[in-house]
Amino acid sequence: MSNINIGKFLMNSEIEGPGTRFVIWFQGCTIGCNGCSNQELLALEPKFFIPTNLIFEKILEAKELFNIEGLTLLGGEPFLQPEALKEIVDFCVKENLTVICFTGYLYEKLLEEYGDVLSKIDILIDGPFIMRQLDIKRRLIGSKNQRVWKLTNRYKDCDYFEQPHSEVEIQLYNERMSMNGDGVVFDNEKGEFIFKVK
Repeated sequence: MSNINIGKFLMNSEIEGPGTRFVIWFQGCTIGCNGCSNQELLALEPKFFIPTNLIFEKILEAKELFNIEGLTLLGGEPFLQPEALKEIVDFCVKENLTVICFTGYLYEKLLEEYGDVLSKIDILIDGPFIMRQLDIKRRLIGSKNQRVWKLTNRYKDCDYFEQPHSEVEIQLYNERMSMNGDGVVFDNEKGEFIFKVK
């Protein structure tokens, strides 16, 4: 059992892929995409540094409470923590949960070293975020260079990421608020942040 450095997680989300999903944001990234929407997750520093079996407990709890369909893994960069990533993906296969993973690396490069992990990921969204190629036509996809790889047949007919709309989800729990969603909701066509609270 390895450890995982998590920036944050949600036990249930309906906007991070098809169905209700458990979402893990891995802490740390070295790719350095200009305009990254998850700046707080870039630092290579411990945030929630825990054994993967604690995450497995929360996943099972979410499966029971929220009937989750699967996990969405993003960051930061999940492939910077390959041991933890492999354990989570293997656990999902065992529990019949789907896996969607976002990475700033290219699929072809990952295939050389992480073919076993990739074979168990249902959808991989690959490639660095490139601000000048901002994509406002595909849900959750940051820039036009990023590709949606359907690596298994589980979502072969699913067009979730090709949908031209974005969503924001707000959750309230014990006087705490969590806001999650696609940053494009708040951007204009030039990628400028236009959200204002009056």
